[in-house]
Amino acid sequence: MPTQNNTQDQKSAFSNFKMPQLDMEAITDSYKKNLEILGLMSKMSVEVCNGIVKLQAAFLKQMTMDMGTIFSKTSKPSEVFSQLSDITKDAMTKAFNNSKQISEMLVSSNSELTQALTKRMKESMEEAKNMIKK
Repeated sequence: MPTQNNTQDQKSAFSNFKMPQLDMEAITDSYKKNLEILGLMSKMSVEVCNGIVKLQAAFLKQMTMDMGTIFSKTSKPSEVFSQLSDITKDAMTKAFNNSKQISEMLVSSNSELTQALTKRMKESMEEAKNMIKK
């Protein structure tokens, strides 16, 4: 059971404590900036995915055209198979280059996103320091 002295000690301990005033406008602005960076990240992710799909579609289209060219030029199975190995070799080379392009796209976009996110995190830390009104 609290005594009169305990109650007085608690009141005096908390009498000097003051809640800081928060700058709600600064909090709102910071939140908006965080949403903007998330939007940027989403947009870049979609753009990279679209780029990958376009590269793969172009690769498949070219490979199909190459195969069609072989079959239109000759009707002899032996000639088709002899040319098929050359087309397969070319297709593998193109596939490797395609994979290299996709990897470069991913590395580049990942680097941009990391830089943007790191910058926003630093800004956010500074904003957090300034959110308390003095």
